[in-house]
Parts: sequence; C-alpha cells; structure tokens
Amino acid sequence: MVDELKLELEKTFNRKITDRGACELLVQDIYEKTGAVLSYNTLRRMFGLAEYRKPRLSTLDQLAVYCGFRSFNDFAQRYTEVDTWPTWENLYVNLSSNESAVLIEMLLFRKRRNDHFTISFTIVVRELLNRKDLAGLRAIFQEPAFQFTQLPYDEVAQIGVLIGLHFRNFSDPELEQQLLLLPNFRDLILKIFVDYGRISGKYGAWITYLSQQDKLDDETITFISCLEAWRSLLMQEKIPNAILRAIPALSLNQHPILFGRIFSLKMLQAKTKQAKHRLREQMLERLAFEPNYATELLYEPAVQGLVMRQPDLVAFVAQKQHMVHDIKFWYHFSQVSIHRVFQVSVLIADKQFTKALSILENIPYGHIRHGYREFIEVFVSFFRLEIAKAMKSGDLQEWKDNFENCRKVLAYPIFTDAYFENYFKS
Repeated sequence: MVDELKLELEKTFNRKITDRGACELLVQDIYEKTGAVLSYNTLRRMFGLAEYRKPRLSTLDQLAVYCGFRSFNDFAQRYTEVDTWPTWENLYVNLSSNESAVLIEMLLFRKRRNDHFTISFTIVVRELLNRKDLAGLRAIFQEPAFQFTQLPYDEVAQIGVLIGLHFRNFSDPELEQQLLLLPNFRDLILKIFVDYGRISGKYGAWITYLSQQDKLDDETITFISCLEAWRSLLMQEKIPNAILRAIPALSLNQHPILFGRIFSLKMLQAKTKQAKHRLREQMLERLAFEPNYATELLYEPAVQGLVMRQPDLVAFVAQKQHMVHDIKFWYHFSQVSIHRVFQVSVLIADKQFTKALSILENIPYGHIRHGYREFIEVFVSFFRLEIAKAMKSGDLQEWKDNFENCRKVLAYPIFTDAYFENYFKS
C-alpha cells in the first residue's frame, strides 16, 4: 500500500513529486498542516529520488494523517473506498443536472466500461422515483441499451431486487400504473422482484391492474395469470376458469423459471394420473434438454410444493433435487437456499430430524432474495420448531415464539393453525 499512499500524497499536495525541491515543499506543507517533522530525504528515498529504504511505520502514519486518515492502517483499509469516491460524486453531480439525457449518457458510459453500472442504474431510478419524474423514468426504461434483452441476467436480477424493494415504502398509484405500461419496467422489475410477501397487497395490486389491460405481450399475460392463480391458492379461493385458460401449455422456449411456475400450477390442478404423467414427461424433457438450468426449472415447483404439499409434485421435485447444485451467479445462492428448505421438509416428513437440522443450520439465509425471504422464513421457523419438538430441545419455547413472530408478517388465509398442525400428516 506504500505506492498507493504515494499517489494519495501527490493528490493531497496537488503536485507530482519528481525532484528534491518538491520533497522540500511537501515536508514544509506536512509540518504546517499536521505539526509532523520529516526529513525531505525520507521523501526522496520513498519516491525513488535517492537510494530506496523501506519507510518506518511511524513515517507512514504521519503521511497518512497528512492525507486525512487516522493512521497508515486506516488508509490501507479505506483506500478502495476513497479511490471510488469520484465515481459516486460524479453520479450525484449528474443527478443534480435534472436532465434525463445527461443521466442516460452517464449510464451508457458506465455500461460500456463495466463501471458499477447496476448500482448506478438503481440509484438513478430510485432518485427519479422519489422526484416522481415520470418523463425521466420513461426515458431510462425506454433506452435501447437498457432493455432486458441487452443486459446479463445477473445484472437484471440485481436491478430488479434493488428497485423492487423501493416500492415497499413508495406509493404513487398513478405513476406506478404508468410505469407498469412500459414493457421494460415489467421485464426488469415486475417479473424479477416477485414479492411473495405482498401478493395480497401492493404487488397484488400491480397484478390486478395489468390483468385489466389490453395489448399486453404474451409472456406478461402468462406471468400475471400464473401469479393470479397462485394468489387464489394462498387466499384459499377457487382459481377463476378465465385465469386457468390464460395459462398456456408448457413450451421449450419459455423462460426456465416461468416454465417451472406453469408446470407446478398445472400439476396442482391436474385431475388425472394421465395428466400428471404428461406434465412430468414434459418437465423431464426440458431437464434433459437444459440440465444446466435445473436450478431455475425446479425453483417454483419447490416453492409451490413446499406450500401446497401436493404429494405428486413434492415427490417429483424431491426425486430431482440432486440436479440442483450448479451455482454460477449470485442469484443462484437464493434459489439453491430455497431448494434446501424444500429438502428439509422432505427429511422431516421422513423423520430424519438430525440431517434436516444440519441442512437448516448451514443454509446461507442472507442470500435469499427479499421478495421470497419473509415467505420462506415462515417455513424455516416452523421446521425448526418441529425439529425442536422431535428432539426434545431445551430451546423449544424460543422456536415457538420465533415461529409465531414470522407468521404475523404474512396475512394469507392458507396459513391457519390447522394448516401447520396437519402439514406433515398429508
């Protein structure tokens, strides 16, 4: 970090250190600003103008203090933060211009340079939301380079989560409805941040609004129909026939997560063994065709199997859990974590409590995406309680309290006392 400190010294001094005269002036400036007494020869050796000697830690501390740090160790820990400060200062300077063209140009530049693009995009959109600048938001979401198809899915997932979270504490129904009419807003936010904890609230209101619109693309119609069907199940209501008819047959060109969502909903609604068999065959075909997407394909079936406990769906997902292991991107950690929670439900049903507890204790819950986290926490706390009962654990009351606290967060009619009492009896 000595070389980095030299650069910081030149920034603070506002002059390159290339000769003895510069060293003498820097020594004088250090004394005037900090009271530290240094030899100009120390700086000459440090900057390669005389025979090099490794500077003492006390010297490095004095130089770091001159640059505005508490010590050399403080500088070493914070240097990266300091070095990126101009990046964020520039972003807020551009935001202060209040011109969408300036913001778009800045974001395009960062996208080309791969320079904090997703965070920058998120900050800009959230700031424009707070300003209720619909024109600026339209310009951002309509820019060709920022379309869903032009961004890596890993970046899309980050953008969707970070902007989606903002709407939990942001309310402007008219502006939100205008945004929902933008295809790219739906692709980047609505379809990425599926807020399971609020399907009967804000997120559900979005789905209801879109269901009343004409001229939506086929994928959006399929997506909102699936979410309407899922909401009906959580609310313990019969799924309207119009919604069931709007959910298409399985197709190999459907997004893997959407394919899994359609598969599980159809499995839950299938009335005959033959219908379930055809669905399983279609999923097996897709898994054989794209085994690298097993994590995504089995993601929604795991969630819906976890909640609905339909035996055929649970058995199918359990048989294919061995395929869920390939983590390439950060969002895979969330999906795999939820798969592990599903696996725990199967183990408890089989009375393998020790193995179930081991898996629960090693799930990285911090990686579970926020749209699902509150929903999944209900099941995690419930499973911990069931394990505590079975193993006669001393912290049983603690897990009872934890479970009840998690239940209070979600207000879905399906989660009754009877639901949990009979969860492992079905």
